[in-house]
Amino acid sequence: MKTTNKAKRIIVLVNIIMNIGMTSYAQSGDGALHALELTKLLNTSTAAPIIEGTRVTFVYRGRGNRVEVVGDFTGWRPRGHTLREAEGTGARYYTHTFGRSARVEYKFMVDGQWVLDPLNPHRVNNGVGGLNSFFAMPEYRPTPFAEEPLTARGSLQKMEMPTGGNNSPRKISVYLPHDYEESERRYPVLYFQDGTEYITRGSAIQIADNLIALAKVKPFIIVFVDPLDRIRDYWANDAFADFVAGELVPFVDSRFRTRAERDGRALLGAILGGVISVWTALRHPEMFARVGGQSSAFWIDRERVVAALAKFDATHRRKHPMRFYFDVGRLESVLDVNRRVRASLTGNGHPVVYRESEAGHNFTTWRDGLADAYTALWKDEF
Repeated sequence: MKTTNKAKRIIVLVNIIMNIGMTSYAQSGDGALHALELTKLLNTSTAAPIIEGTRVTFVYRGRGNRVEVVGDFTGWRPRGHTLREAEGTGARYYTHTFGRSARVEYKFMVDGQWVLDPLNPHRVNNGVGGLNSFFAMPEYRPTPFAEEPLTARGSLQKMEMPTGGNNSPRKISVYLPHDYEESERRYPVLYFQDGTEYITRGSAIQIADNLIALAKVKPFIIVFVDPLDRIRDYWANDAFADFVAGELVPFVDSRFRTRAERDGRALLGAILGGVISVWTALRHPEMFARVGGQSSAFWIDRERVVAALAKFDATHRRKHPMRFYFDVGRLESVLDVNRRVRASLTGNGHPVVYRESEAGHNFTTWRDGLADAYTALWKDEF
């Protein structure tokens, strides 16, 4: 056998487990894993998925005839991402490429049944689809503002407000910034859809406390609104929009020191909550000057809300100037329609702050975007 003095290539595998949900094998050198390297990796790995650069290898060891990975990147629908057997390992695998800053939630579908990844200890209930496995790519960074407040903490008041007719009372929670009791000033108000969910899952209060403490935004009040029937209330519903403008706003203005003017009011929500926020602002532009949506479901009713936004042209802008904020994950099915909404609004001359992230459809994504939403909505006065 012919010998050579050339140095042999050495492969170094380092196992890393981070608290943001990254289980990674980083390989020195370039190039994809070859069959021999993959076999060694699958035989020695005890945690998954395996991350190498932008490549993520999902691994499943268990029973089942057909195993498929489904998650944010498939729209939570089976898309043919079927794991195949790796001979001599007792494991099945599937490799997919993700952006370097991605955070991804997923599950396995084993013979038609949803199964959490047994090799991944990182799991979260994000309010969408129950408990999911998740991982984060090396450059993902969670929002730094979601921790406990740095110095000052606001207060939260829970109450029920009566409504007109035979309708049930509405539950609302009102966040007051830390200096509210000590000051005589009047405060702008953000009306937040899916209020309790944003408090418990979206860290909405901690983020507001920290941004205010760091002087990144001026102090503001938040009214967290819970729907009675989410689909009915938020499906671009005129009655709900009229309730917010005609009942909720006057109720809040009468009990708190608010800036009772359109430039002092904002609306924000996620998915259908983003839709009804926009719809309410368009239906009552004399009441609201600032509106935002996260992963807004603009596809409803053959994009009826998109068409209404397109008609909000220069004439409307001069009479009722409005500021918009939208964010969306690149792994979401609503990405395209949100991009078109942004193009339509900027084309009509409206100020729009727009953010995309390598993320899916869940409260971690919306939590990570909240600091941008708050600062964009309260950026300037008209």
